[in-house]
Amino acid sequence: MLVEKYTYNIMSDMKVIKIFTSLGIIALLVLAKPVFAEESSTSAPLYFRAVNAGYKDDASAQNYDFFELEKGIADDLDLSSFRIQYYNSSDSLAGELEFAEPTILRANTVVFGFSKSPQYQDAPTRYLYNFSSSGLASTSGRLRIVQKENIIDEICWGKIDCERQLPKFATKQSDNRSVIICHADCSEEYSLDEYYPSIDPEAIIVPEPEPIESPSCAGLIITELYSYYEESSAEQFIELYNSNDYNLQLSVCYLRYKNKTYTLQGELEANSYTVIQDILLTKDPSTSLAVELFDGNGLIDSLVYYHGQKRGASYALIDEQ
Repeated sequence: MLVEKYTYNIMSDMKVIKIFTSLGIIALLVLAKPVFAEESSTSAPLYFRAVNAGYKDDASAQNYDFFELEKGIADDLDLSSFRIQYYNSSDSLAGELEFAEPTILRANTVVFGFSKSPQYQDAPTRYLYNFSSSGLASTSGRLRIVQKENIIDEICWGKIDCERQLPKFATKQSDNRSVIICHADCSEEYSLDEYYPSIDPEAIIVPEPEPIESPSCAGLIITELYSYYEESSAEQFIELYNSNDYNLQLSVCYLRYKNKTYTLQGELEANSYTVIQDILLTKDPSTSLAVELFDGNGLIDSLVYYHGQKRGASYALIDEQ
Protein backbone atom coordinates (compact mmCIF):
# COMPACT_ATOMS: atom_id res chain seq x y z
CA MET A 1 0.00 0.00 0.00
CA LEU A 2 1.28 3.46 -0.90
CA VAL A 3 1.48 5.86 2.03
CA GLU A 4 0.95 9.55 1.32
CA LYS A 5 4.36 10.78 2.31
CA TYR A 6 6.43 12.88 -0.06
CA THR A 7 10.18 13.16 -0.12
CA TYR A 8 12.77 14.78 -2.37
CA ASN A 9 13.91 12.55 -5.20
CA ILE A 10 17.27 13.78 -6.55
CA MET A 11 17.57 13.75 -10.34
CA SER A 12 20.83 13.01 -12.13
CA ASP A 13 21.50 13.50 -15.86
CA MET A 14 17.77 14.18 -16.31
CA LYS A 15 16.77 10.64 -15.25
CA VAL A 16 14.47 9.55 -12.45
CA ILE A 17 14.59 6.07 -10.90
CA LYS A 18 11.87 5.17 -8.41
CA ILE A 19 11.29 1.87 -6.62
CA PHE A 20 8.00 0.93 -4.97
CA THR A 21 8.89 -2.34 -3.28
CA SER A 22 5.46 -3.31 -2.01
CA LEU A 23 4.06 -3.09 -5.52
CA GLY A 24 6.98 -4.88 -7.08
CA ILE A 25 7.36 -2.05 -9.61
CA ILE A 26 10.49 -0.35 -10.82
CA ALA A 27 9.82 2.73 -12.95
CA LEU A 28 12.48 4.47 -15.03
CA LEU A 29 11.73 7.85 -16.56
CA VAL A 30 14.11 9.54 -18.99
CA LEU A 31 13.44 13.15 -19.92
CA ALA A 32 14.62 14.45 -23.26
CA LYS A 33 16.78 17.56 -23.52
CA PRO A 34 14.66 20.70 -23.83
CA VAL A 35 13.92 22.17 -27.23
CA PHE A 36 13.51 25.94 -27.23
CA ALA A 37 10.94 27.48 -29.55
CA GLU A 38 12.26 29.94 -32.10
CA GLU A 39 11.06 33.48 -31.70
CA SER A 40 8.23 34.23 -34.10
CA SER A 41 8.97 36.66 -36.92
CA THR A 42 5.33 37.72 -37.11
CA SER A 43 3.85 40.61 -35.19
CA ALA A 44 2.94 39.89 -31.58
CA PRO A 45 -0.69 38.94 -30.87
CA LEU A 46 -0.59 40.97 -27.64
CA TYR A 47 1.48 43.93 -26.50
CA PHE A 48 1.56 46.78 -24.01
CA ARG A 49 -0.32 49.96 -24.92
CA ALA A 50 0.03 52.07 -21.77
CA VAL A 51 1.39 51.94 -18.23
CA ASN A 52 1.54 54.09 -15.11
CA ALA A 53 2.93 53.38 -11.66
CA GLY A 54 0.37 55.70 -10.07
CA TYR A 55 0.46 59.00 -8.21
CA LYS A 56 -0.09 60.15 -4.63
CA ASP A 57 -2.73 62.45 -3.22
CA ASP A 58 -4.17 63.01 0.24
CA ALA A 59 -6.37 59.91 -0.03
CA SER A 60 -4.14 57.31 -1.68
CA ALA A 61 -0.54 56.67 -2.67
CA GLN A 62 -1.51 54.48 -5.65
CA ASN A 63 -4.02 56.30 -7.81
CA TYR A 64 -4.33 54.80 -11.31
CA ASP A 65 -1.59 52.20 -10.92
CA PHE A 66 -2.31 50.27 -14.15
CA PHE A 67 -1.11 48.79 -17.40
CA GLU A 68 -3.07 48.38 -20.60
CA LEU A 69 -2.78 45.62 -23.19
CA GLU A 70 -3.73 45.76 -26.86
CA LYS A 71 -4.44 42.94 -29.28
CA GLY A 72 -2.34 42.54 -32.41
CA ILE A 73 -5.09 40.54 -34.12
CA ALA A 74 -8.66 41.32 -35.11
CA ASP A 75 -10.22 38.13 -33.72
CA ASP A 76 -10.95 37.22 -30.13
CA LEU A 77 -7.80 36.19 -28.25
CA ASP A 78 -7.54 33.49 -25.60
CA LEU A 79 -5.26 34.88 -22.89
CA SER A 80 -4.74 31.58 -21.07
CA SER A 81 -1.39 30.96 -22.79
CA PHE A 82 -0.04 34.37 -21.72
CA ARG A 83 1.52 35.58 -18.46
CA ILE A 84 2.32 39.13 -17.38
CA GLN A 85 5.55 39.30 -15.37
CA TYR A 86 6.55 42.23 -13.17
CA TYR A 87 10.16 42.91 -12.15
CA ASN A 88 10.65 45.34 -9.28
CA SER A 89 13.15 48.21 -8.91
CA SER A 90 15.89 45.65 -8.22
CA ASP A 91 14.98 43.94 -11.52
CA SER A 92 13.88 40.83 -9.63
CA LEU A 93 10.75 38.92 -10.60
CA ALA A 94 8.17 40.13 -8.09
CA GLY A 95 4.97 38.59 -9.43
CA GLU A 96 3.00 37.18 -12.34
CA LEU A 97 -0.53 37.66 -13.61
CA GLU A 98 -1.95 34.46 -15.08
CA PHE A 99 -5.32 33.83 -16.68
CA ALA A 100 -7.86 31.08 -16.21
CA GLU A 101 -8.48 28.76 -19.14
CA PRO A 102 -10.14 30.05 -21.20
CA THR A 103 -10.04 33.84 -20.74
CA ILE A 104 -11.23 35.49 -23.94
CA LEU A 105 -10.17 39.05 -24.80
CA ARG A 106 -12.94 40.43 -27.00
CA ALA A 107 -12.19 44.15 -26.86
CA ASN A 108 -9.24 45.67 -28.69
CA THR A 109 -7.68 46.81 -25.41
CA VAL A 110 -7.97 45.81 -21.77
CA VAL A 111 -6.87 47.63 -18.60
CA PHE A 112 -5.51 45.84 -15.53
CA GLY A 113 -5.25 47.80 -12.29
CA PHE A 114 -3.54 47.47 -8.92
CA SER A 115 -6.03 46.11 -6.42
CA LYS A 116 -5.29 48.94 -3.94
CA SER A 117 -5.80 51.76 -6.43
CA PRO A 118 -9.09 53.34 -5.30
CA GLN A 119 -10.27 53.67 -8.90
CA TYR A 120 -10.03 49.89 -9.49
CA GLN A 121 -11.03 48.33 -6.16
CA ASP A 122 -14.57 47.53 -7.33
CA ALA A 123 -13.45 45.89 -10.59
CA PRO A 124 -13.77 42.10 -11.08
CA THR A 125 -10.75 40.28 -9.70
CA ARG A 126 -9.67 39.06 -13.15
CA TYR A 127 -8.71 42.69 -13.96
CA LEU A 128 -6.60 43.20 -10.80
CA TYR A 129 -2.99 42.46 -9.92
CA ASN A 130 -1.08 42.28 -6.63
CA PHE A 131 2.53 42.15 -7.73
CA SER A 132 3.60 43.85 -4.50
CA SER A 133 2.06 45.58 -1.51
CA SER A 134 2.63 49.00 -3.09
CA GLY A 135 1.94 48.30 -6.78
CA LEU A 136 4.32 49.12 -9.61
CA ALA A 137 7.50 50.89 -8.48
CA SER A 138 7.61 54.46 -9.82
CA THR A 139 11.42 54.80 -9.84
CA SER A 140 12.17 51.74 -11.99
CA GLY A 141 10.62 48.46 -13.04
CA ARG A 142 9.97 46.06 -15.89
CA LEU A 143 6.87 44.44 -17.38
CA ARG A 144 6.90 41.47 -19.74
CA ILE A 145 4.30 39.59 -21.74
CA VAL A 146 5.29 35.92 -21.92
CA GLN A 147 3.49 33.43 -24.16
CA LYS A 148 4.45 29.95 -23.01
CA GLU A 149 8.25 30.41 -22.80
CA ASN A 150 8.60 33.25 -25.33
CA ILE A 151 8.89 36.92 -24.32
CA ILE A 152 6.72 38.71 -26.87
CA ASP A 153 6.77 42.24 -25.46
CA GLU A 154 8.65 44.10 -22.76
CA ILE A 155 8.83 47.60 -21.35
CA CYS A 156 11.01 49.00 -18.57
CA TRP A 157 11.40 52.38 -16.91
CA GLY A 158 13.79 54.30 -14.72
CA LYS A 159 17.26 52.86 -14.15
CA ILE A 160 16.48 49.42 -15.63
CA ASP A 161 17.66 49.01 -19.23
CA CYS A 162 15.81 47.24 -22.02
CA GLU A 163 14.97 47.79 -25.68
CA ARG A 164 11.92 49.94 -24.88
CA GLN A 165 13.24 52.23 -22.16
CA LEU A 166 10.77 54.61 -20.49
CA PRO A 167 11.25 57.48 -18.02
CA LYS A 168 10.49 56.95 -14.36
CA PHE A 169 7.02 57.97 -13.20
CA ALA A 170 6.40 61.16 -11.25
CA THR A 171 4.50 60.49 -8.05
CA LYS A 172 3.20 64.05 -7.67
CA GLN A 173 -0.27 64.28 -9.19
CA SER A 174 0.41 67.56 -11.05
CA ASP A 175 3.49 66.04 -12.76
CA ASN A 176 2.29 62.49 -13.28
CA ARG A 177 1.81 61.21 -16.83
CA SER A 178 1.01 57.81 -18.27
CA VAL A 179 3.25 56.33 -20.94
CA ILE A 180 1.28 55.57 -24.12
CA ILE A 181 3.20 53.29 -26.48
CA CYS A 182 2.90 53.42 -30.26
CA HIS A 183 3.52 50.27 -32.32
CA ALA A 184 3.06 51.38 -35.94
CA ASP A 185 3.30 54.53 -38.11
CA CYS A 186 4.58 56.71 -35.28
CA SER A 187 6.96 59.65 -35.25
CA GLU A 188 7.76 58.80 -31.60
CA GLU A 189 7.84 55.38 -29.95
CA TYR A 190 5.83 56.60 -26.98
CA SER A 191 4.15 59.73 -25.62
CA LEU A 192 3.34 61.03 -22.13
CA ASP A 193 -0.19 62.15 -21.36
CA GLU A 194 -2.72 62.56 -18.56
CA TYR A 195 -4.26 59.24 -19.50
CA TYR A 196 -6.08 57.47 -16.66
CA PRO A 197 -8.39 54.80 -18.12
CA SER A 198 -11.16 52.97 -16.32
CA ILE A 199 -11.60 49.21 -16.46
CA ASP A 200 -14.15 47.88 -18.93
CA PRO A 201 -15.75 44.84 -17.21
CA GLU A 202 -16.86 43.54 -20.61
CA ALA A 203 -13.40 43.53 -22.20
CA ILE A 204 -12.74 39.89 -21.36
CA ILE A 205 -15.01 36.97 -20.59
CA VAL A 206 -14.31 33.74 -18.72
CA PRO A 207 -16.78 31.09 -19.92
CA GLU A 208 -17.95 28.63 -17.31
CA PRO A 209 -16.37 25.20 -17.89
CA GLU A 210 -18.75 22.51 -19.05
CA PRO A 211 -19.55 20.06 -16.27
CA ILE A 212 -17.70 16.77 -16.50
CA GLU A 213 -20.08 13.83 -16.36
CA SER A 214 -17.92 10.76 -16.14
CA PRO A 215 -17.19 7.52 -14.34
CA SER A 216 -14.97 7.73 -11.30
CA CYS A 217 -11.17 8.11 -11.48
CA ALA A 218 -10.81 6.70 -7.98
CA GLY A 219 -7.50 4.92 -7.61
CA LEU A 220 -5.57 7.41 -9.72
CA ILE A 221 -2.78 8.89 -7.56
CA ILE A 222 -0.38 11.82 -7.90
CA THR A 223 2.95 10.10 -7.25
CA GLU A 224 5.52 12.75 -8.15
CA LEU A 225 5.95 16.44 -8.97
CA TYR A 226 9.14 17.95 -10.39
CA SER A 227 9.10 21.74 -10.65
CA TYR A 228 12.60 23.11 -9.97
CA TYR A 229 14.28 22.12 -13.23
CA GLU A 230 17.99 22.06 -14.07
CA GLU A 231 17.97 23.90 -17.42
CA SER A 232 14.45 24.39 -18.80
CA SER A 233 10.82 24.22 -17.75
CA ALA A 234 10.47 21.49 -20.41
CA GLU A 235 11.89 19.17 -17.74
CA GLN A 236 8.93 19.73 -15.40
CA PHE A 237 6.38 16.95 -14.92
CA ILE A 238 3.57 15.59 -12.81
CA GLU A 239 3.44 11.81 -12.55
CA LEU A 240 0.22 9.84 -12.03
CA TYR A 241 -0.21 6.18 -11.09
CA ASN A 242 -3.22 3.94 -11.74
CA SER A 243 -3.36 1.79 -8.62
CA ASN A 244 -6.41 -0.11 -9.89
CA ASP A 245 -6.33 -3.59 -11.43
CA TYR A 246 -8.19 -2.25 -14.46
CA ASN A 247 -7.48 0.39 -17.11
CA LEU A 248 -8.67 4.00 -16.66
CA GLN A 249 -9.94 6.36 -19.34
CA LEU A 250 -8.10 9.56 -18.40
CA SER A 251 -10.46 11.79 -20.37
CA VAL A 252 -12.82 11.65 -17.40
CA CYS A 253 -10.11 13.09 -15.11
CA TYR A 254 -8.66 16.57 -14.88
CA LEU A 255 -5.97 18.42 -12.94
CA ARG A 256 -6.43 21.79 -11.26
CA TYR A 257 -3.42 24.08 -10.68
CA LYS A 258 -3.39 27.83 -9.89
CA ASN A 259 -7.06 28.22 -10.91
CA LYS A 260 -6.51 26.52 -14.27
CA THR A 261 -8.07 23.24 -15.39
CA TYR A 262 -6.20 20.66 -17.49
CA THR A 263 -8.20 17.76 -18.93
CA LEU A 264 -6.27 14.50 -19.27
CA GLN A 265 -6.25 12.30 -22.36
CA GLY A 266 -5.74 8.66 -23.30
CA GLU A 267 -5.99 5.37 -21.43
CA LEU A 268 -3.79 4.35 -18.50
CA GLU A 269 -3.28 0.64 -17.98
CA ALA A 270 -3.70 -1.00 -14.59
CA ASN A 271 -0.75 -0.53 -12.20
CA SER A 272 0.95 1.84 -14.65
CA TYR A 273 2.33 5.38 -14.66
CA THR A 274 1.88 8.35 -16.93
CA VAL A 275 3.65 11.71 -17.02
CA ILE A 276 2.00 15.11 -17.62
CA GLN A 277 4.39 17.75 -19.00
CA ASP A 278 2.14 20.45 -20.50
CA ILE A 279 1.54 22.29 -17.21
CA LEU A 280 3.92 25.15 -16.40
CA LEU A 281 4.78 24.82 -12.70
CA THR A 282 6.16 27.52 -10.41
CA LYS A 283 9.60 26.15 -9.65
CA ASP A 284 9.99 27.53 -6.10
CA PRO A 285 6.75 29.20 -5.00
CA SER A 286 6.80 31.91 -2.36
CA THR A 287 3.71 30.29 -0.83
CA SER A 288 2.41 26.73 -0.93
CA LEU A 289 0.75 25.58 -4.16
CA ALA A 290 -1.51 22.58 -4.75
CA VAL A 291 -1.96 20.23 -7.69
CA GLU A 292 -5.41 18.67 -7.42
CA LEU A 293 -6.88 15.70 -9.29
CA PHE A 294 -10.62 15.61 -10.00
CA ASP A 295 -13.25 13.63 -11.80
CA GLY A 296 -16.95 14.37 -12.20
CA ASN A 297 -17.57 13.27 -8.62
CA GLY A 298 -15.10 15.68 -7.02
CA LEU A 299 -11.58 15.67 -5.61
CA ILE A 300 -9.64 12.41 -6.02
CA ASP A 301 -6.12 13.31 -4.87
CA SER A 302 -3.88 16.33 -4.26
CA LEU A 303 -0.25 17.23 -3.70
CA VAL A 304 0.89 20.44 -1.98
CA TYR A 305 4.44 21.68 -2.42
CA TYR A 306 6.11 24.56 -0.64
CA HIS A 307 8.70 27.30 -0.77
CA GLY A 308 12.24 26.00 -0.42
CA GLN A 309 12.39 23.68 -3.41
CA LYS A 310 15.80 22.38 -4.41
CA ARG A 311 17.06 22.46 -7.97
CA GLY A 312 16.99 18.99 -9.50
CA ALA A 313 14.78 17.56 -6.72
CA SER A 314 11.19 16.36 -6.89
CA TYR A 315 8.37 15.53 -4.50
CA ALA A 316 7.74 11.78 -4.74
CA LEU A 317 5.24 9.47 -3.06
CA ILE A 318 7.11 6.64 -1.34
CA ASP A 319 6.25 3.38 0.36
CA GLU A 320 7.24 3.27 4.02
CA GLN A 321 6.97 -0.49 4.27
